[in-house]
This record gives sequence, structure tokens and C-alpha cells, in this order.
Amino acid sequence: MANKYTFVKRLGDLFVYIIVLIIGSIVRKISLNSALKLGSVIGNIVYFILKKRRQIALRNLQMIFKDKPSKELEIIAKQSFQNIGKTLVEFLRFPKYNAEQIMNMVELEGIEHLEQAINSGKGVLIVTAHFGNWELIFHVLASKTHKLSAVAQRFKNNRLDRLINRYRIIHGGEIIDKKLAGRQVLRHLKNGYCVVILGDQDAGQNGVFIDFLGIPASMAKGPIVFATRVNVPILNVFDIRQDDGSHLITIFKPLEMRSSDDSEADLIENTIRLNSALEDLIHKFPSQWLWMHNRWKTRPPNPYQ
Repeated sequence: MANKYTFVKRLGDLFVYIIVLIIGSIVRKISLNSALKLGSVIGNIVYFILKKRRQIALRNLQMIFKDKPSKELEIIAKQSFQNIGKTLVEFLRFPKYNAEQIMNMVELEGIEHLEQAINSGKGVLIVTAHFGNWELIFHVLASKTHKLSAVAQRFKNNRLDRLINRYRIIHGGEIIDKKLAGRQVLRHLKNGYCVVILGDQDAGQNGVFIDFLGIPASMAKGPIVFATRVNVPILNVFDIRQDDGSHLITIFKPLEMRSSDDSEADLIENTIRLNSALEDLIHKFPSQWLWMHNRWKTRPPNPYQ
């Protein structure tokens, strides 16, 4: 039975890998506008097929936007899936571009904050989220520094994992396996690297609980702990997809960290500060966030913690 399950899984993984290769081959041959339209179609198909993820997205939206009618929430959910489809096709087009062409796709806002942090000679912790095309941020940062790494969770599909990571570093940088991140992140920060972390997913019972979009959520402790331990600045960096197919990447000022004799209170307050910019963006552009993730899965022992 186990051997049969393993065979079916391997066959399924191979099928997904081949589909991704085919989509990549197609989107690199057509125009960006056509590729984005295809991405929207892919998003619609996934929205229809993945019932569980669709339900999670709608449930999340209903919790956050209680005053919005259900039809409007369905539109936001579908557009969120479409954004994932667009992000996929843009990602698969990365081998088509050189660094200069990547930079021509984006407008940078707040680049002086990044340059000042890099020029200080210290490491820089970049915290972003599954918003807009978050993968594009790494490629843009690669044009600004050769000391660059990002923490990423491995895909269970090994072929797909190798393909995705190869595309991620095609313009520079390196990937740190999330399971091995702790020591490597600290070492890279000490050596003056820019380290990119996605900080918007459920962190389980090991996280710190704060109100996120008005509901208690488990947030990763890592960003604040890393920055505090190595004494490096934290910069929020987010990508906002534009209607014309271009991107606005906003680099925020270094986070103003609270520091007192109460380290636990500092961790909670600094985590709140770190996530406030993302909360604002989600309210402004709700369809660009990853609503299909079960963000509020982990509940606090005390809802008022």
C-alpha cells in the first residue's frame, strides 16, 4: 500500500512539474500582456478546482471585512487567486530577462532607505509578505547588492523545488532552507548580507500572538529576534501590482524598535509595529494578498494575550 502511495505521489509530482515546464515555455514566448491574461485564467481555474482553498479564502475575508457583501468578498477572493496566477507566469518569465530588464518592470519607492542600510556596513533584514508579486523583490534586490539571501520553505515536489530555486537566484543571491534558517540567517546578517524573510504566515504555537487585521494571530518571532540579536535594521519591502502590468516596490524606513527591560513586551510591541504596514496595504489592496492561506489557524491560549 505504501509503495502504491509513493508511486502515485511521484507520478503526481512529475505531472505538476511537466505542466509548470509547459506553462513556462508558453509564457516566455508570448507578450507580457498575454501572459498576464493567461495567469488570470490559471487563477480562475485554481479558484474553481481547489474548493478547500477557496473556502479558506472566503472565510478569512468574511472575518476581516464583516461589512462587505458576500458578492464583493467573492470578487476579492477570485482576484486574489488571479494574482497568484499572474505571479506564477511572471516568475516563469524571469529566465527571459536580464537584470536591466527586471529593473525596467518596476518603480522603486524609498530606495534611499535600502541604500543607507547597505552602506552602513551592517546586515539588513528585509521582511516582506505574500503580496503583489513578492518573488520580484528578490530579483530587484539582487541588482542592489551581491550579498543577498532569502529564507524559503522547500516544496515537497523535489523537481519543482529545484526548478523554483534555480529561477529565484537566476539574477543573483542564494536560498536558505527554512528548516535550517536560524544559524544561517544570523551568520549572513553578521557578514553584512541582506536577508529576505516572508513574515505573514501562521507561526504555530511557537509564534507571538498579536492582533493582525483585528484578529489574534500567531506571528513569527524570527525577524525581531534576529534583528535584536545581531543589531541590524529591519526594513519592510512590499510589491504592489499596478493596473498596467508594472510594479511598485515600496521600501519602508527602518523599523523603530522599542527596547526596554521587558524583552517579552518589546517582542510583542515590535511585532505589532513590523506588521502595521502590511495591514494598511491589505486594507488598500485586498485582492493582492494570499487569502487562501489558513492565516488564523493557530489560536492563542488566551484570546486577549
